[in-house]
Amino acid sequence: MDDTSVNFIELVALSRITADSTAERFGSLINSSFFDASNILATLKQKGLVDFVTAFPTQSTLKVTDGGNELLAQARKKSTEPLDALDMAIMMQLSVGRRSLVDLNGSVNVTQKDLALHLFKLEAQQQVSFELANANMNIYLTEKGFLAVRTSGQPMPQAPTFAAQEQTKPVPEATGAPGGPAPGAPAYDTQPKPGDEMKVIEELIRKNKARRKRRLVMMVLLAVILVAFVVVLHIKGVI
Repeated sequence: MDDTSVNFIELVALSRITADSTAERFGSLINSSFFDASNILATLKQKGLVDFVTAFPTQSTLKVTDGGNELLAQARKKSTEPLDALDMAIMMQLSVGRRSLVDLNGSVNVTQKDLALHLFKLEAQQQVSFELANANMNIYLTEKGFLAVRTSGQPMPQAPTFAAQEQTKPVPEATGAPGGPAPGAPAYDTQPKPGDEMKVIEELIRKNKARRKRRLVMMVLLAVILVAFVVVLHIKGVI
């Protein structure tokens, strides 16, 4: 069994398995598609935490292994312990907007399993909540967790600012190559900005509506001219 790299999504998925859970219907238990749920189950099996009992033609029953039950017991035992320094560090990072497991793991710099166990504990004690959908997870402070952070007396971490991000963004060097910026010229970001594609689509829709309006006006004018021509011919006795 290798559970040292178990993350919080996998721990939550493991905790949702019951005696009548099947691989085919597991996605509904973790709000994920069949494909995403299958990937999570495959990872849990690879780590020796679950197993499949297949009896053709019925569905594949899921079974938590001894290793999986040991991990769940460890997580449930920790969830009864009082908050510690790592719990507070995790909640402080959440308080400045870090919501994904990747962001949290990079901020507190602990193993995925340790982070998973502490998040399991914080969720059990209603300090945090999470949204899980299609193998993606966002984690949030609850009101209880927010108050715990504010009354802890520890200095709050600074959220990354836009200015700081701009200072750390690498600026491409001017090469003076044909079609590129001249040496010493300021470098500009030529990548499309968010919303540019929508503006282009809206402009195309507007132009298409204008063309259809002009076409309709022309058809109406032609119809009026044709009716007038027929009326004139009728008056003259031609028709």
